[in-house]
Amino acid sequence: MPENQYYIDKCKELIEVKLGWGNSADWQSQDFENLSDQIFIETKTIISASTLKRIWGKVQYKSKPNLGTLDTLARFISHQNWRDFVKSCSKEAISDSPSVSLKSTVTKSASKYYRLLLILVLTVFLVGFFLQMKTSNPLQFNNLKFESRTVTVGVPNTVIFNYDASKSNADSVFIQQNWDETRRVRVDKFHHEHASVYYLPGYYRAKLVLNDSIVKEHDVFIESEDWLGVLSRDSIPFYFPKEIYNHGDWYGISQKELNQDLNDYNIEIPSFILTHVNQSLIVDSRSFSLSLNVQNTFEHPASPCRRTDLILLGTVGAIIIPLSKPGCVGETKLRIGDLFMDGKYHDMSAFGVDYSSPVKLECSADSGIIEIKLNNEIAYEGRSYKGIGNIVGVRIKFQGAGRFDSFKLTKTS
Repeated sequence: MPENQYYIDKCKELIEVKLGWGNSADWQSQDFENLSDQIFIETKTIISASTLKRIWGKVQYKSKPNLGTLDTLARFISHQNWRDFVKSCSKEAISDSPSVSLKSTVTKSASKYYRLLLILVLTVFLVGFFLQMKTSNPLQFNNLKFESRTVTVGVPNTVIFNYDASKSNADSVFIQQNWDETRRVRVDKFHHEHASVYYLPGYYRAKLVLNDSIVKEHDVFIESEDWLGVLSRDSIPFYFPKEIYNHGDWYGISQKELNQDLNDYNIEIPSFILTHVNQSLIVDSRSFSLSLNVQNTFEHPASPCRRTDLILLGTVGAIIIPLSKPGCVGETKLRIGDLFMDGKYHDMSAFGVDYSSPVKLECSADSGIIEIKLNNEIAYEGRSYKGIGNIVGVRIKFQGAGRFDSFKLTKTS
């Protein structure tokens, strides 16, 4: 096994631990779609589900992932880039190293000796470590600086972070791009600039972190003037011209405009996204009402489920409402802030819909209760709902093509 494959496997193992979705051997296509979404949310870089399937060996492919893809996977598990991840790994001997066969010649007495020596070394190390922890100085700092600016309006957009943590005794300095701790990127303590490119609009509560302490934070708001239509793909999305998806009283694209061959059964179905993030949309998530008509119009043998996700973007979380054809609800996932409901373990049959006509979707919250309705029927009702901060944007993701109309987001009285 080449050494680089060892690190790729190690990275995959850490990603699986982070996700907690069980053995990747049992993952289905939707799991890789969900992983692609999660990677984009946390790194602002797209790795398609098809690429992830190749990396996890679900699809036969001889080429290895390029460095850009490996950098993104490393950032997903809180490393600055792939080289940083490789450096952080303990360089164990790979399985086909000659040292493996050498171990078989070691006598039992020598093995016992090495085990005792290893225990002694570990004991000394642990004692020293805990003594150091007890005697370590508390975090000290002054004259901290943490600011940011966007270089343009709309997307794509680069955010330049200006920071100064040099007058601190911190061992590690991180920039955390929003409320999600998994999106921390380690930066040089004595450097003062860090740049990130954002390809979709969104809200971020950026934080400067010294060791494990958040010491400064501020808002980063990437807005769109109106609804934006994009095709999700590796690294950089494709931006549709406005006249393609904006039809005045409705938004969307047709299957014809995606130009997908119905006779190609090996096709990887693209994701079409309609999104709008703007201060004009801001409403308190604890007291709001949302309604719209939505329809996935994509009919293809490779897309039997016709999945659609409506995502409400909040300042401290998100609400993700999944829709699919009834037979596929076992692979849907509902998210309301910190609450997750996986179709593998919960009855999600209420989120199975008939796309022969538009689906009326409603979501409202008031007095600690949140309710989701589909075609006037309650699909979910939850109590003790604490909200996701202010709702600042909406994203609708179609597997294939789709449309919506009659969008309305207001504050409840």
